[in-house]
Amino acid sequence: MTELSDVSAQRAPGQSGIPRLTFADGGTAVLAWLKGMRDDQPAWFDESNGTWSLFRYNDIVRALRDTDTFCSDPSRSLPPEVAENAEGSMVSIDPPRHGRLRGLVSHVFTPRLVEQLAPRIEGIVDGLLDRALADRSGRFDLVGDLAYELPVIVIGELLGLPASDRDFLVRCADEFYAVEHDDPFNGEYMESMQSTLDELNEYMLDHAQLRRREPADDLMTALALAEIEGERLSDREIRNFAVLLLTAGHITTTALLGNTVLSLGENPDVMTAWRAGTVDPAPVIEEVLRHRSPFTEVYRFTTTDVEIGDAVIPADQLVRVWLVSGNRDERQFADPGEFRLGRTTGRHLGFGMGIHYCLGAGLARVETTAALRVLARRTREITPVLDELKFYDAPGIFCLRSLPVTFHR
Repeated sequence: MTELSDVSAQRAPGQSGIPRLTFADGGTAVLAWLKGMRDDQPAWFDESNGTWSLFRYNDIVRALRDTDTFCSDPSRSLPPEVAENAEGSMVSIDPPRHGRLRGLVSHVFTPRLVEQLAPRIEGIVDGLLDRALADRSGRFDLVGDLAYELPVIVIGELLGLPASDRDFLVRCADEFYAVEHDDPFNGEYMESMQSTLDELNEYMLDHAQLRRREPADDLMTALALAEIEGERLSDREIRNFAVLLLTAGHITTTALLGNTVLSLGENPDVMTAWRAGTVDPAPVIEEVLRHRSPFTEVYRFTTTDVEIGDAVIPADQLVRVWLVSGNRDERQFADPGEFRLGRTTGRHLGFGMGIHYCLGAGLARVETTAALRVLARRTREITPVLDELKFYDAPGIFCLRSLPVTFHR
């Protein structure tokens, strides 16, 4: 077994062997590096920022399911000022409190509620496409003109936020992921993220408190009134869920819709079947989630020394759990670099796994499915311009920033 002091001898020689850990190039460099790490160093200590990484599917599943060993409490290894901001958030707490909090949110944010949004979502897509398809050049930016704005409008309406605040919400969502950096623990990156988060926290808290005083027919009010066995959500917990829904929910749908249309363009046979209605969009979306995972990683904190492969990760270490690597693990998925429908082995990790499985997964699927329906109805041909793609150059997301497409109506 390898102790912490021995890890430096395992690493690829020099920092030059590590690519920029973002997907700005569409993932080419990072995905190749992740494959090498899966093969040679399944548990790796990054001396540059003091974090560990897990790369293999089975190790990742273990980390996501074993909350006793891999917890979500940031106070174990992050500075107090950082950990304090995460207090009361579902992504930062473990059982038993996590179950109570998630139960209260799930009591009102139900699959039925999400499914009922589909007609309204199609109406929003129609409105956005009215403007995009009016372009006489026969092209538009599927991300900038549709995928980026759609979830902000949907989430804003769902929470009952004023339509006049959409520009503010779009700006916050953009600033949250627009910083170009490959290290999520870099001080400049964290400072920029925190500044936006502080502004958004204050805004959502004001609206949570307003709904206590002035109930309305919206999710924010339902969260404020939700009660199970006499327990209710605090204003801060409502705020944290609303912020999470906007930031994570927004980028997830943007990434999923953009990545899906890109994948259709890269696979003409699937594109043809989708247009003809001979393939269900559901398996297409699930393979997109595996092939281009919107969120590339999540984080856990070890509560005790844990053995992974030939390494021992000490207690109280921050662990970078590479979902995107697990979804490309050859030990779990045959020919993982290929986009292939009908896979029967392995469950993808695109929305995580275990108790912290993405609560907004259903909303992202419904939004993407609704958008695909409207695109199929309103165009007879849509073709991604593959040599003009632009991806985000920020850690943690595999998301197009721009996807120009040509179309025929």
